Amino acid sequence: MTDSIPSKMRAAVIKDFKKGYEIKDVDVPTDLGPNDILVKIQAAGYCHTDLQVMEGVYASQGGKPGLVGSHEPAGVVVKAGAKAGDSNIKVGDRVGSINTYGFCGRCDSCKVGKQLCDKMPGMLGLSLPGGFAEYMKADARVVSKIPESIPWAEAAPLFCAGSTVYGALLAVKPRKGQWIVMLGVGGLGHLGVQYAKAMGAKVIAIDNRKEAIDLCNELPSNLRPDKTYVLDSDEASKKVQDELAGAFYDTNPGVDAVVINAEEPTLIKWSQQILRKGGILCDVGLPADAPFEIDPFALNFKEQSVVGSLISTPEQCQDMIKLHADNGCRTHIEKTYSVDQANDMAEHYLSKKLMGRLCMVFDEAK
Repeated sequence: MTDSIPSKMRAAVIKDFKKGYEIKDVDVPTDLGPNDILVKIQAAGYCHTDLQVMEGVYASQGGKPGLVGSHEPAGVVVKAGAKAGDSNIKVGDRVGSINTYGFCGRCDSCKVGKQLCDKMPGMLGLSLPGGFAEYMKADARVVSKIPESIPWAEAAPLFCAGSTVYGALLAVKPRKGQWIVMLGVGGLGHLGVQYAKAMGAKVIAIDNRKEAIDLCNELPSNLRPDKTYVLDSDEASKKVQDELAGAFYDTNPGVDAVVINAEEPTLIKWSQQILRKGGILCDVGLPADAPFEIDPFALNFKEQSVVGSLISTPEQCQDMIKLHADNGCRTHIEKTYSVDQANDMAEHYLSKKLMGRLCMVFDEAK
């Protein structure tokens, strides 16, 4: 398979901040280190972070013009470094990668989670070349294997959207029968609803768009939310807040946990009003333009916890893939694009009626 690897590949690179993508031929990254693998990309998802990288939000973290986008890559291993086998990865495997690359495995942060390494050289699609190209270099110690039952386009978004919301769910420590709110049920949230249901939780799906709620109600019956709400006005927001704050338990009412998947800095404060005493909240919406708003009285008098989560660990990501496959979870792909249509895909992402995910696919994956 190595003999068929070309020297050049088609890729979508950031032209300049806020200027879209340039589609051009670039070198295939065949210079592999011991833990590296070369992946022939079959599909690569478009995520909110891709928009932020293009806008320059991650410039201080190494995002720059000329970068190949996407941190949601999935494809086939076509070349492997000398130590890739130590991670049980070989040529021919179907794999996907979270954005972690090159962790040291020795620092204290690595002991918490490899995705937090102090010495990591960069992150795929944020500061290192990502999946919007025919080939991509990845870290064999990080990738997860993808079963044949998950199509390429549905698999790619699992390596950010799926892995991020799964990590957030683990952060709020769900227990069977608890009430969990998925606040924002688009690309991340529609997967989070399914994963929380598969974990045995009771799930409330909330969004400000009816289209997103409709998507959740079209999921397989065992994975649909137990309750849904549309917050399309201040009046609706207050009504839902009041209802949930007094619901579910005779004493200490409210919900057990909230996962926020939307980029709105006021949502933590809103969520605290529906959260029980001792409840846990995790925000992975990452608003870039303003700090979070937190209610200090709810935080202290109700002894609530607000926790952070970047993305699941590589080991947790493989668990998520298994959960997804075993429970028949679905990634809703609204539309796929070719590499030459990268700018059309980025423009489509801005649609207020977007449901689920957008994905770049290559010829073999269509």
